[in-house]
Amino acid sequence: MVNLFRMTVRDRYLGSSLGSFWAITNPLFMLALFTYVFGFVFKVRLPGSETTLAYVIWLISGYGPWIAMTEAITGATNSVIGASGLVKNMAFKTELLPIAGTLVGLINLAVSLVFLFVLLIWSGSTISWHVLLLPVVVILQFAFAAALGMWLSAIAVFIRDVVQILPTLLTALMFMTPIFYPFESMPAIIQKVSVANPFYQIAEGYRATLLENRVPDVLGLGYVTLLSAVIFHFGLRAFRRAKGAFDAAM
Repeated sequence: MVNLFRMTVRDRYLGSSLGSFWAITNPLFMLALFTYVFGFVFKVRLPGSETTLAYVIWLISGYGPWIAMTEAITGATNSVIGASGLVKNMAFKTELLPIAGTLVGLINLAVSLVFLFVLLIWSGSTISWHVLLLPVVVILQFAFAAALGMWLSAIAVFIRDVVQILPTLLTALMFMTPIFYPFESMPAIIQKVSVANPFYQIAEGYRATLLENRVPDVLGLGYVTLLSAVIFHFGLRAFRRAKGAFDAAM
């Protein structure tokens, strides 16, 4: 698994001058850009907040995990296609490819969390013991991404349009999820639907542990756990049925 992860990261930035260093600079640039735009240009403030920094921290606490999720799902989707040489010429458990592709998102998440902790320390915010629960949220996030990736990686081998449309779908999902705006600002009927959005539950898990100094919603994370298990179970079965035809499709 470790070797597959290293191979995935290396192949992702193959041919570039900075190589894997882009895995750090890309999310760092986006986080800095959003901090500048919302903190210094639009000067957005949360209700009841006296500074724009509070909104920036709140935004990054949701947007940082989101770009990690996007990277994880994209990496998993491209994992089998990107390793076509291995799939055709070597006998190994190809089911590990989407999982290794998912783990690429950990780099983005690490960069985002370091950036966020710097902002929290700068703002003088208190970081409580609840941050120790953060690994639970991280594990659930990547378990859900791996579950989706198991399906998408197999489908992408036969329908390459999935790779092209995925960034558009993820962007649409980002704006449908309360990441840039508070949950309370949504219409009541949309709020009820959003509770079933696993991306919202994951984002709230980060905000609960890092900003609100409380235990995340147990029911919400339990829902994500159950959903991930179901999707992964059936996705793995479908992947194993389809992998026999990978050679012919690639």
